[in-house]
Amino acid sequence: MAKIIKFNPRGDDENRRKKTSGEENREQTPSMEEKENKKVLKISSPSRKEEPSFLKSKRDQAQPLTEEDYQKLFEPFKEGLKRLYPSQVEDVLGYTALGEKNGENAFMVGRVIWKRYGVEQPYLSTFVAYFEKGELKKISFLEAKNNYWDWRTMLKLHKGEFHTEEIFNRFMEFVNGQFLV
Repeated sequence: MAKIIKFNPRGDDENRRKKTSGEENREQTPSMEEKENKKVLKISSPSRKEEPSFLKSKRDQAQPLTEEDYQKLFEPFKEGLKRLYPSQVEDVLGYTALGEKNGENAFMVGRVIWKRYGVEQPYLSTFVAYFEKGELKKISFLEAKNNYWDWRTMLKLHKGEFHTEEIFNRFMEFVNGQFLV
């Protein structure tokens, strides 16, 4: 007959199993002298989902971008795309995005409508962008094969400062995107 062992990530599955199955603790309780001789070393490590407190405090300062913030960031976004992709981007017609600001920095996930040199029809591209002091520093397009920065890496890199994964997943839900983190 096989014995089924249930795993409890907290580590106290042995005691719970005994209590729930009705078994009594058949071992004798150790005397005070034996307790003093045994030294127990407990090492606690944060779980993988738990983040250090200094990252949480910095990220908790992030605020959602307002309509005014999006309008202020449009010109730097437009100029930044022309600067980073001078042979491709003729004009930026508009964008829609979700994002947060943290001090002078901003993080956005969205879609941009842009015009390419020599092509009449505008393109629609999904992007992840990072602004420092009102200037576009990093941008990654999800549909592109060659980017200056990988969008997954950008999400991880700026996770301590912004709610990157939440913003990304929320935007993908809005636009029925194919990516989720």
